[in-house]
Amino acid sequence: MPMTPTAATGERRAIRQALADWREQGRLRAEGVAQPWARAEPGVADWHRWLDHALLALGTVLLCAGMIVFFAFNWQDLHKFSKFAVLAGAVSLLAVFAWFRPSGDMAGRAALGGAQVLAGVLLAVIGQTYQTGADAWQLFALWTLLAVPWALAARAAPHWWLVIVTGNVALLRYFSVRLGVGGMFELLFDARYARTTTLLLLGAVLLQLALWNVLCARAPALGFRGQTGARILATLVCIHAGWVGMASLFASRFDLAAFALAALALAALGWWFRQRAFDIVVLSLASLTGIVLAIAAVGKVLFEGKSDFGAFLLLGLLTIGLAAAAAAWLMRAWRLQALEQS
Repeated sequence: MPMTPTAATGERRAIRQALADWREQGRLRAEGVAQPWARAEPGVADWHRWLDHALLALGTVLLCAGMIVFFAFNWQDLHKFSKFAVLAGAVSLLAVFAWFRPSGDMAGRAALGGAQVLAGVLLAVIGQTYQTGADAWQLFALWTLLAVPWALAARAAPHWWLVIVTGNVALLRYFSVRLGVGGMFELLFDARYARTTTLLLLGAVLLQLALWNVLCARAPALGFRGQTGARILATLVCIHAGWVGMASLFASRFDLAAFALAALALAALGWWFRQRAFDIVVLSLASLTGIVLAIAAVGKVLFEGKSDFGAFLLLGLLTIGLAAAAAAWLMRAWRLQALEQS
């Protein structure tokens, strides 16, 4: 069975870590490292594959950006039906091109990705042409629904990343509008229902992360594979949990329940990506968020009712200590995982 690029990269990483550990422990002489280490480094074929994928992705992004700039520059000169025809024609051409490509072909998947993005642009042009007063969350919700068939046709993980991003933007805007939050900055800095909104978003992202892991286990052939999708969702969990914790700490009245929920979400995230689906990136993000919340909680206690310059020194020392402890724990977890894989 041929090894996929992701599996090959993981195996090379494990070999490099094992060699470095053995060399540090004195179990391997310096002259005995060169040949195994060379096998662990990417070869010419790996670099060619990476360049092909990178340039293909860049070309797709530039094509979509060029279409958006074209409409922005020529908006007044184009008839509304011309706008629709150009976009619909571009989407159709990309779909036809992908149809005639072999299954799993990178060029065909890139064409499907371009069609996936341009479908959202078409919705935006329709909404801009026919002003109905609809909110932006409806645009992103419809875009998410339209992106799903393209992702199913491509059967590649990057197409599901767009579904994740647009879906969560739609959720953010939907909850903020329904709960009376006027805009993004109001949601972040001064909103009556900001904490409730963020709690709902945190619950929604946790459900998405659980669903993503189930789909990765049950339907990898549909494109639910790799670490990036889980990392995107885990990053959103850290953002929402951190914001819930900060909002609970600095509210007029400390909300212990909301702060405990944020801490529990971070703990569950750390446990899952340490014990069940190891990912050092997610563990680093969870550790950073936990450090921020811990420093904020201690700072609130120290500065509540008084201002003492020594508190800044104490917070600085605490930050250094927590960061050092987190780094040591992450390094130990990384080495244990590498030894288990080798």
